[in-house]
Amino acid sequence: MKSLLDYISSNPMAAMGIAFLALLTVYFIFKQLIKIALFFLLLALAVGGYYYFKDPAKMPENIHQTLKDTREKSEKLLKTGKQAYQKGKDIYEKSKDIYKKGEEMTKEAKDFFKKEEEAPEKGEGQR
Repeated sequence: MKSLLDYISSNPMAAMGIAFLALLTVYFIFKQLIKIALFFLLLALAVGGYYYFKDPAKMPENIHQTLKDTREKSEKLLKTGKQAYQKGKDIYEKSKDIYKKGEEMTKEAKDFFKKEEEAPEKGEGQR
């Protein structure tokens, strides 16, 4: 391990190659996140440019209002999402209970019919 560190510290090209490979690996791992971040950056620049060209004097106020509206709508969306998740979780729990009851009823029915088959019929055994 020490010899590897000595080699890297004495050869800057090797260090640059390893750093490049590490960055490339991180890029491929987080490629989707990078795309989303770039999309939101471009979206923010487009909104800012729109407000700047529409009325440069009111631009800071408009951006502040837009951010405030976005925050409020995001909070509302998050709350709605949490409610939907909880409702889905409750439905899942109820369906598990119904499934268990169905299994129990099926087992009871099998046991009932099995007992009926094992019991001799009344007319056959008494003649």
